[in-house]
Amino acid sequence: MDYNSNKTVPFIIPEINNGFQQAEGLLKVNKEQLELEFEVKDSILGVIKSGLKETVIPFSELKSIEFKKGWFSTKIILNGTSMKTFKDLPGSELASCTLKVKRKHRDEAETLISQARLQLSEYKLDQFDKNAG
Repeated sequence: MDYNSNKTVPFIIPEINNGFQQAEGLLKVNKEQLELEFEVKDSILGVIKSGLKETVIPFSELKSIEFKKGWFSTKIILNGTSMKTFKDLPGSELASCTLKVKRKHRDEAETLISQARLQLSEYKLDQFDKNAG
């Protein structure tokens, strides 16, 4: 399996600061982590409020990755092992972060999340084997 895929999926984190801002970015999956690049923008005018930011979430800090299809958009829900997991990501609540994906990117998002889930499962199995041995 190609772990160093260059495939990315665009996402939005809406409703930051009571709906006055939103983050737009790209999600990428690597062998041992998720990478998110994003900018925070004003929701009304679209003016960029932050520079380009990058957050890396190691699989060691992820409990689960959910994929939920909706009529107009799809949600990717990342559940962390700690509140610190998403400290650098806007719009996160407790140990969870929801990324919205537009309908036109749904299929590529589903493929990417399937790959991420597989890699997360492989990581957890490796950790189990290390602890058992």
